[in-house]
Amino acid sequence: MAGHQTLRDACVSIGAALAIGAVGAASPALAQESSQAELVDVAPVEEVRQVGSDVFVRTDRWLRAFDCDGALCFERATPPRLETPRDGIPDGTVARAAGAGVVAAWYTDPTTRYAHGILGDAIEAATLVARDDGGNTLRFEAALNRVFEDLTPRIADIDGDGFNDIVTIRSGLTTGAALAVFSIIDGELVELAATSGIGRNNRWLNVAGIADFDGNGTLDIAIVKTPHIGGTLEFWTLRGGRLTLIASVPGFSNHAIGSTEQGLSAVADVNGDGAADLAVPDDRRSTLRLVSAADGRVMVLASIPLGGEVVTAIGTMTIGGAPAFLASRSDGALVLVRPGG
Repeated sequence: MAGHQTLRDACVSIGAALAIGAVGAASPALAQESSQAELVDVAPVEEVRQVGSDVFVRTDRWLRAFDCDGALCFERATPPRLETPRDGIPDGTVARAAGAGVVAAWYTDPTTRYAHGILGDAIEAATLVARDDGGNTLRFEAALNRVFEDLTPRIADIDGDGFNDIVTIRSGLTTGAALAVFSIIDGELVELAATSGIGRNNRWLNVAGIADFDGNGTLDIAIVKTPHIGGTLEFWTLRGGRLTLIASVPGFSNHAIGSTEQGLSAVADVNGDGAADLAVPDDRRSTLRLVSAADGRVMVLASIPLGGEVVTAIGTMTIGGAPAFLASRSDGALVLVRPGG
């Protein structure tokens, strides 16, 4: 599918479309048309970064992607600098959010007591730090047999009480990773709910997205459990003070071993049913799968081959009024995916 895009004082174009993936178990909104991936003619891409609704790509310079009359265009623009806490862990950054409750969160107290190294080194965090909307700084220190095996916490109102919570990855030295939600209660930072550990050491999970995936009006959390050894995509929600599994499906991965990039997934309503959908690679990271969990039933809306392994974050934007995704492969090629073609 030939096309043309503008880079203000340079010009890039869309290359030939990659092979179109079969649409299986799809909703009618996507089954009527094919989804496809297209190569974007820019210099080798080293990083893709989502900042709000904007997607930035880094080649030999930073570029911002934008919609110009239904086409993908770029302009020279630099994203805001990532905020690193002075007392943080290596490669850790500060998460920020508006609203009540938690407005900032980060990890601190580096420790080597868990020698897994899945995120590039054997240094993990012993402590979660939060700042609330009143300016108070609160800390939660993990037990000596646990660490936070994560780089940046995620802030969202998971329990629906109007106050922001924190979503983390907490690992046990003998039990592996668990999904854990923290909140401020009576002036203290406490663990609100958590899943069980995977069951043994050196087994990890990565958060894939936080949104209303089942369409019931409350936020859910998507994770990929064991993304390096046959990952399972799971959708969890908080009910009655406990994290409850909504649905799961095998065959996914949203992380490469040793990488500090945890953003190999994106959220958008690709089939227009009002519920959020998830774009996440298959277990070889060479095919992008668009997944719905509406009404608690997992459906793969489309599977789009990318022609190589995804290694960067997956950015999501709107082009021509429809969602689109940008990601770079291990060969530096930038791929544009348009659901529904």
